[in-house]
Amino acid sequence: MAITNAQTVSGTVSADGLPLPGATVLVKGTSKGVATDFNGNYSIEVDAQQTLVFSYVGYKAQEVPINGRNLINIILEQVGETLGEIVLVGYGTQKKESVVGSITQIKGEDLQAITGGITNVEEALQGNLPGLIAINGSGVPGRNDMQIFIRGQASWNGSGQPLILVDGVPRNIDNLDFNDIENISVLKDASATAVFGVQGANGVILVTTKRGQKGKAQLSLQANTTFKFASKVPEKLDAYDAILEANSSIYRELAQNEDSWNLIRPLPIADRYRNPANEAESFIYPNVNWRDILLKDLAQDYRVNLSVRGGGNNAKYFGSLAYQTVSDVFDGASYDNGKGYESEFSYERFNFRSNIDFNITKTTEFSVNLGGFLGIQQTPGNLNLVTNAIYELSPNAYTPVFPDGFFGRDNRDIFANTNPLVTLTNTGYSTTNTFNINTDFILKQKLDFITDGLSFQGRLSLDNTSESEQRLNDPGADGQENVNYRVYNEFFEERIESPNGINDFGFVPFPWTLSTPSIRNGSIGRRLLYDFSLNYSQTFAEKHSVTGLALLRRNQNGRGNGFLTYREDWVGRVTYDYDKRYFLDVSGAYNGSEKYGPGFRFDLFPAVAAGWTVSNEAFMSKVDWVNNLKFRGSYGIIGDDSGGNRFEYQATWNIGGGAFINPNASNVRESYVFYSEANVGNPNLQWETAAKYNIGADIGLFKNSITAELDFYGENRSNILIPSTQRAVPDWFGANPPAFNRGEVEVRGFEIVLGANHTFSNGLNIFGNFNYTQAKDLVIDREDPELRPFYQKAAGYPIGQPRSAIPANILGSIDDLYSSTPLVNGQGNIRPGYYNLVDYDGDGVYNGAFDNVPFGFPTRPQRTWAATVGAKYKAWKFSVQFYGTQNSNRNYTSRTFSNQVDTFFAHELGYWTKDNPNGVRTQPTFNFDQGANDPRRNFWDGSLTRLRSIALNYTVPKKTCEKLGVKSLSIFANGNNLFLWTDLPDDREFNSSQTADSSFRGDYPTLARFNFGFNLDF
Repeated sequence: MAITNAQTVSGTVSADGLPLPGATVLVKGTSKGVATDFNGNYSIEVDAQQTLVFSYVGYKAQEVPINGRNLINIILEQVGETLGEIVLVGYGTQKKESVVGSITQIKGEDLQAITGGITNVEEALQGNLPGLIAINGSGVPGRNDMQIFIRGQASWNGSGQPLILVDGVPRNIDNLDFNDIENISVLKDASATAVFGVQGANGVILVTTKRGQKGKAQLSLQANTTFKFASKVPEKLDAYDAILEANSSIYRELAQNEDSWNLIRPLPIADRYRNPANEAESFIYPNVNWRDILLKDLAQDYRVNLSVRGGGNNAKYFGSLAYQTVSDVFDGASYDNGKGYESEFSYERFNFRSNIDFNITKTTEFSVNLGGFLGIQQTPGNLNLVTNAIYELSPNAYTPVFPDGFFGRDNRDIFANTNPLVTLTNTGYSTTNTFNINTDFILKQKLDFITDGLSFQGRLSLDNTSESEQRLNDPGADGQENVNYRVYNEFFEERIESPNGINDFGFVPFPWTLSTPSIRNGSIGRRLLYDFSLNYSQTFAEKHSVTGLALLRRNQNGRGNGFLTYREDWVGRVTYDYDKRYFLDVSGAYNGSEKYGPGFRFDLFPAVAAGWTVSNEAFMSKVDWVNNLKFRGSYGIIGDDSGGNRFEYQATWNIGGGAFINPNASNVRESYVFYSEANVGNPNLQWETAAKYNIGADIGLFKNSITAELDFYGENRSNILIPSTQRAVPDWFGANPPAFNRGEVEVRGFEIVLGANHTFSNGLNIFGNFNYTQAKDLVIDREDPELRPFYQKAAGYPIGQPRSAIPANILGSIDDLYSSTPLVNGQGNIRPGYYNLVDYDGDGVYNGAFDNVPFGFPTRPQRTWAATVGAKYKAWKFSVQFYGTQNSNRNYTSRTFSNQVDTFFAHELGYWTKDNPNGVRTQPTFNFDQGANDPRRNFWDGSLTRLRSIALNYTVPKKTCEKLGVKSLSIFANGNNLFLWTDLPDDREFNSSQTADSSFRGDYPTLARFNFGFNLDF
C-alpha cells in the first residue's frame, strides 16, 4: 500500500481505567495493523486521511478518523459477553453467537481471582457456573471430597457425577494448578453432550490448559499465602452447664429408671469444674474446650507458580512450575511428643506443565503436552477419633495432657472417648506419594488442497498414575498407645497406666519404626487413548456457514493388575447457520462399551438443536436498545453406563468345598467338589438412556449492559439399572436375583442468569450478576412391590428421599401420655415432653416399619443461587459473591449424653418444659433409649447462605513498575467462605462416605480463608 501523506500515530488504548494489552489497531479497509503492548501503547504508520479501527474481544469496536493527528488515545466500552467469544464444545470450539446448546463457561483467570485460597479446582466451581451443583463434605488436605451434579441427579447408580475432560481426555482436575487453566466449560443439554454418547448423560465438564501465544517470552511469577480456620463446628456447653442439663434429664427419667439416681452429680461437685480451687484441682475436675485444644486459630498455606509463555512463527509455548503446601488446622504440631517426629494432616504438591505447538509447515501443526504432579499427603491415625472430640467428647472427660507429659484418659476406656491428642501426635502417620504424568501428542493438518476448510487431527494420549505409601509406626510393645496415662476414677482417685517399655526398670518409650515405601495395591493406573478426526468449516456466499466433525476414538484404561476396560466412540456433528440468524446443530455418537454382552455393546445417541437470533433480523434494525435476542431449543438421547458391575451380564460360579463324609467323627470331606452359582447373569443388561430437552433464550439490552439467559429443561431417564440387592424378588427365588434395566426417573428445572455492567464517564465500572438453578428429580419406577403402600414406595419421590415418623403434638401432661398413640417399641420410655407420633396406617399403634412417611428433601440441594457485585476504578477492582442453597436435608446425629457423658450441645437448648411450653425440641435422655422422644431430631434443614468470596485487586502503576524493573505487578487480597448463615450445626453440606461415622463423629472441618498474594510479570 502506498502511503502518500505518511505519518506516525501513537497512543494508548484503555478500558475501565486500565490499559488494554493486546488490543487490535487496524487501518480501515486494509490488512495493516498492530497490537497494543502490555501497557496498552501502540504506534502505527498511516496516511493522514485514513481511519483507525480499535477493537478488543468483549469491547465495542471504535472507528476514529486520523485527520492529521499524531496522538490518539482511546477508551473502549465493554459490551458484556461478546457474541464473538470462543466457547468450548465437545471435541472443538464454536463462537458464542452460533451456540444453540446449553453451555456455561468461565475463564481460568476469573475463577482464580475469586477462589480465596481454595486449593481444589472442584471446590472452586461452587456457585460460579449456573446449572452446576457442588457440595462439600470435608476439608482434609489433599483429599477431594466434592460431589458435583449438573442439573440434578437422574439415576441412583454411579453417584451421578459428570464426565470431566482435561484437554480432551478424561482426567481428574482436583490436582490441577489454577494458573494452568485457560477455560472451564460445562455442557448441560443433549445437543452439547450427545457427542460423548454413553458417558454424557450426567453432563460434561471441559477444561483446557493454557497454550503459547505469538510474541516475546513472558515470564510470570504468582505467589500467595492463605490464612485459614475452621468455619463452623457444633457448640458445646461447658462442664458446669452440661452437668446441670444432665441432672435435669436424670430427674425427669427417674420414674422409668430409678438406678439413674447414682448418676446425679451434686452441685458442689459441678461447681468445681467451673471454679477449681487450685491448679491441681483443675486437672482432676477439667473443663476442656476441645475446639480450642485441637484447632489452630489460624493455619497457613503457601502457593507459588512460575510460568513462561510466548512464541514465534515456528513454535509457541507455555510452561509452568508450581508448588503448593496445605497445612493442618488441627494443632498437633504444638504438642511435642518427645519422640523426634511430628504428625499432622498435610499435603504438598508439585505441578509441572509444558504445552508446545510446532508449526512444521504452513499447514501442519504438531503439539506436545506434558503435565502432571507429585503429591505428598501425610495423615496421622484415625481421623474419626480426632474429630470425635469436637462432636462427642465431653468437656469434663479428662485433662488432655498434664504438665509432666502424661496424657488423660477416660476411666472406662471407651473407644469413643479416646484421647484425640494421643491419636493426633503419638500413633505415627502415613505418607502417601502420588505421582501423575499426562502426555498428549496432537497432529493437525490442513487439507485445503482437497477442499477449503477441511482439516485432519490425530491424537495419542498416555496417562500414568501411581501411589506409594510409607508408614511411621508408633505402637507400644503390647500394641497399646506408646504413652503414659493419668486416670481418675469416679471417686476422683488417681492411677497411672503405662504400657510395657523396652526394659523392666521403668517406662521407656518403645522406639518407633519406619516401614519401607511400597506401591499401594491397585494404585497404578494407566490410560491409552487415541483418536482421528476430520473437521470442516466453510462459509458460502457470505451467509451460509457449515461446519462438520467426524471422529473415531478408542480408550483403554486399567488399574492395578485388573483387566483393562475399553471404549470405542464414533462421533459426528454438523452445524449450519444462515446469515447469523438461523442455526441448526445435528450431532451424535455411536458408542461401544465392553461392560455389556453381545448385542448390547453399541448404540447410537443422537441430538438436534436449533436457534433463531431475532436481533439480527432486518425488522429489528431500528430497535437499537435490543442488542441480542436469541431463542434456542434442543432434544437428544444420551446414555450412561456408570451403574452396575463389570461382567454382570455373565453368570459366575464359585468352586470349592465339599460335604463331610462323617461330620460327627472327622473333618474328612468327600472327593466331590461343590459348585454354586454366585451371580445369576442377565445377558440383556444395557446402559441407561436419557432423553433430554432444553428451551432457552439469550437477551442483551442497552449495548449489552443488561444481559439475561433463561433455560427450561427436562430429562426422562429410562432403563435405569436396578442392582441385584435392590430387586423386589421374593426369597423363594433361591438366589440373588440378577440386576436388570427397568427404573425410570424424570428431572425438571430451570436456570436464570442475569448480568449488568456499566461504565461511567469518569471511568468507574460497576458490574453484577445473578444465577439461579432449580433441578427437581422424581422417581417414576424403581420396581416397588405392587402391594406396598404409596408412601413407602420410591416412585413418586426424589432419589434418596428421607423418611420419618410424623410428630403430632408434644405430650404436655400425664393425660396426654395415656391418650397418645401406643408404640410397638419403646412404649415404656415415653413421658411428658416427648412427641406423640401419628399412626399413619391407622392400625392402632405406631410402628416405624409401616408409619414412617416421606419427609424433607435429599442431601443434594434442589435450588442453588449465586450473586456477585463489584466495581473497577483505575487500578482497583473489588467484588463480593454470595452463594446459597435451598431444599436439602442432612442427617446429623447429635451425641448429646452419649455413653452417659456430660456432652450437651447449644443447639439442643430451648426444649419443651412446663416452664417453656413453646419449645419445639425435646429434652435428650441421659440413661435410657431416646429414640421415641423426637423422630426428627437428626434431620436438619441443609439450606444455607454463605459469603462465598470477597476480592480486592490493585494494579501497580506503570511508572512504579519501571522503577522496580518489572513489566507489571498486581497485588490482591481475597477471602473465601468468611460468613455462614444456616441452621446446620456445622459447615458440612453432606456426610462424607470417605470417613466412617461422619454422620455423628464429624469430619475434617470445612474452612474459611483469607488469601494474600501478587502477580508479577517480568
